Amino acid sequence: MTAESTEAVPRNGWLGRVWSWFTYEPMRHAWWEALLFRAGIAWCAWQTLAGPLTFTSQPRPHGIAVWFDVTVGGDPKMMAVLSPLSAVCLLLYVFNLALPVTLLLPLFLSFTMGTLLNSQGAINHTTQIVTLVLLVQWLAALWSATGGRRKILTPNSFTDYQLAADWTRQAIMSTYVVSAISKLIESGGLWFADARYFGLQITKAAGMAKYGDTGSGHDVHWLAQAFIDHPLMATFFIAAALPLELFAFLGVLNRRLALFFGLSLFAFHSTVTEMMNLDFAFHKTLLLVLFVNPVWWVVQGTNWTMGSGRREEAQKPISLAVSGDKN
Repeated sequence: MTAESTEAVPRNGWLGRVWSWFTYEPMRHAWWEALLFRAGIAWCAWQTLAGPLTFTSQPRPHGIAVWFDVTVGGDPKMMAVLSPLSAVCLLLYVFNLALPVTLLLPLFLSFTMGTLLNSQGAINHTTQIVTLVLLVQWLAALWSATGGRRKILTPNSFTDYQLAADWTRQAIMSTYVVSAISKLIESGGLWFADARYFGLQITKAAGMAKYGDTGSGHDVHWLAQAFIDHPLMATFFIAAALPLELFAFLGVLNRRLALFFGLSLFAFHSTVTEMMNLDFAFHKTLLLVLFVNPVWWVVQGTNWTMGSGRREEAQKPISLAVSGDKN
């Protein structure tokens, strides 16, 4: 941005306040924030690595299973050893100890177990977001370790854990942008027009849940019928999520937008959970931890309240002194 364009940016008035929401403000985290981030990520990872899968073969190899045997994730004897080891590694990771090493086993198991699940004939992306986050955390740790020895400055002078959080947020939001672009491509640009048929998709999902292994789920036939009877309502509620995903990258600009997109996408996933019996537990957890970050907002609110009180107390003696001089 040139000096002329910088001067053209409004600084006062309502337009300036709106513009300030879209300015880039690097998110610098305290050590305790990073600890909470890693604890949330480790919790998600452990939910996927705690036990072996029920599959011991890969009948329809997917991804790296085309070249490698990934059935280790379904071997009870192997997992009886690797699961506890991964728990120890995740604990060390939470306390920021030797991350390029301690993340290797959880990352390896997450890759292999996710690939084994997808090699059974149906694609499932339940744990995909967890594997992606572990990969980005490991890459950031590796970059920090090698870059530090080479005396390479990190972007925005981030600390190691700030860089890892920044990269992870970018990776998570990229999945939403890719999802939105895929919807536009696969629908031939007719996503908004096709959204009026979403009631049929809800009925299909309810039937799959009823006759599958997840139980009957919620009774959403009334909602499916409402969407069928009122297609414009379906277009408004369903297609409105597309812009939210398409512009999700704005959520990495500053804490305000991170909060907005974190809460909005959390609500989006919760709505999909109710309508289609899809959990998205890991997506919602990571959004709460890395974007909403409620503890930070509570701390900021507390500091602001206490700071206001101290300022008011500090002004009282001054006013008394002034009134005394006048008398």
